Amino acid sequence: MGAKVKKNSAKVEINTKEMNRTEIPEDLMRQMRSTVIMAGALIGRFKEATFSYPGGCDIGERPIDLHLKAFKKLGINIEENAGFIRCTCDKIRGADINLDFPSVGATENIILATVLAEGITTISNAAMEPEIEDLANFLNKMGAKIEGAGTNQIKIIGVNKLKDVGYKVMPDRIETGTYLCMAAATNSKIELVNTTYEHITPIIDKLTEMRSKNRNPKKLNKNRCK
Repeated sequence: MGAKVKKNSAKVEINTKEMNRTEIPEDLMRQMRSTVIMAGALIGRFKEATFSYPGGCDIGERPIDLHLKAFKKLGINIEENAGFIRCTCDKIRGADINLDFPSVGATENIILATVLAEGITTISNAAMEPEIEDLANFLNKMGAKIEGAGTNQIKIIGVNKLKDVGYKVMPDRIETGTYLCMAAATNSKIELVNTTYEHITPIIDKLTEMRSKNRNPKKLNKNRCK
């Protein structure tokens, strides 16, 4: 899409200064559902984006109607033709958006589309996952003004520009849980580093409950999950 990417050890440097495409490649949209989050970023920066309906989800069809409904409230024109969606606008205006349910993807797309918008955008019934808070922290470090991330009420005050930053992305909760369940299934020991205990307490509680039914459980050392 015109960006330049450099990988160095555990760091990735992404330079989008010369980014020149507003169409998300169809093959990527079909492979990975989360690629739809690029739509909000493109609309926020270029005031346009073209993409196909996303695929790549094994749990079945998952519509993006909440994303499109929110875009329309922001003054974005949406055209659908032969499986492709084209979003265009002259400007993005802040609006009050009440999500039908707390969709993570829709919440992220709204935030990305409105950080450079005119006025104030509020999201009611917003998703509260740690990833939402992490995205807001990243954008705020770039100069955005986002309040309430991590709660069900988020406020985005549009700014004129964002700046270059370095940022450490939060640990992946799904990968962490996968490794824990893998160790449980194989009756193995595992120590995970660079993860966050508080983000996976439901999984840890359930695994502890399963263990207690088979033998006397040992108290988990929270400090071992760094």
